[in-house]
Amino acid sequence: MQFVDNLRAKPFVQKIEKFFPAIAFLGGFSWDSITLGQRIDGFDILFLVAYYLGALIITILLSAHNAAVLDEDAPKKHGFLNREWSEAWKQRFSWAIQFCFGSMFSALVVCYFKSSGSFTTFILVVLLAVLLVCNEFLQKRYESFAISLAQFCLLGTMFLNFAIPHLVNRIGFIWFFISTLLSFGVCALVWKISKYRFYVLIAPAVICVLLIISYMANLVPPVPLVMKEQAACKNLDTKTYICELDAPSFWQKVGLVAPSVHKGDDPMIYFVSSVYAPTDLKAEIEYRWYYADPRTGKFKLVDKISSERMVVQGGRDEGYRSYSRKKNAPPGKYRVETAYRNGAVIGSMTFDIFAGESETGMVQDTIQ
Repeated sequence: MQFVDNLRAKPFVQKIEKFFPAIAFLGGFSWDSITLGQRIDGFDILFLVAYYLGALIITILLSAHNAAVLDEDAPKKHGFLNREWSEAWKQRFSWAIQFCFGSMFSALVVCYFKSSGSFTTFILVVLLAVLLVCNEFLQKRYESFAISLAQFCLLGTMFLNFAIPHLVNRIGFIWFFISTLLSFGVCALVWKISKYRFYVLIAPAVICVLLIISYMANLVPPVPLVMKEQAACKNLDTKTYICELDAPSFWQKVGLVAPSVHKGDDPMIYFVSSVYAPTDLKAEIEYRWYYADPRTGKFKLVDKISSERMVVQGGRDEGYRSYSRKKNAPPGKYRVETAYRNGAVIGSMTFDIFAGESETGMVQDTIQ
């Protein structure tokens, strides 16, 4: 370590170190944004496991303290963790755990963002993004075992909620509860090893309870499901997924005007979506149709459609395709949500249904 300390003492290295957190943050987040969520393979999970185990080891090392100083009744043992680290080692540990936490935050923000299909689930993504930025300024704080343990619990729970579905090929409350319980169990084990007083477990316990409540309230995105494509159309061929859409205007192409579909002589309107899931993962989905009241403009749930065929089966990079249909839907503004059955929203789309024929004509498209 003497070589590293001498290198860091050089003036040009000290100048570079000032920009290293920002460079690492932007580089890591950009890489995760490009790679994660397009398809998820074993290497993505292995990298996250490595960061998780690295954070676990360093959290245990940061728990080292002289038990007799904190607790007069504590036995005077001479174990490895019954010691006080030097300031130099504390700084090294805090830098290393900051790196592990930052890498996990970066990947989880991307994954949860791509699975977030509603404003409510996006709240958790915003919170993770805020903590991701704050992580760049918390190196000194991470020398505190209680703070590191709380952060480790949050990231561990979110990571296991992402990783366990890949192992069991299922998602749902039971698996989220297991991931939360497992994460808290690891934190409790670290606390047991540390010989700290019980108060350090209060923050991890509160975090786990709040996450379970958030999941039950559909505030947690349904990772690892990701919306790839969705469309409102008519004359859908359910074998090839070729359908007819209104030819989009310029304003619709740039996203300033909602898409539209003209019924013409066909009373049936289809809503098609493709949802990505990892290989072998299965998840039931449903479609929630909302209609905007012409008088108030507020959306009201008018139909919830699910069936045995609406089961996402992972392994297709473009996403698993499914659809719902509505006959004789009155003209107006609609919003359709593709959601995990009785759970959080994967993606949603607002569009207008009109009677008659489209002035811009119709185009054929294949939903991938």
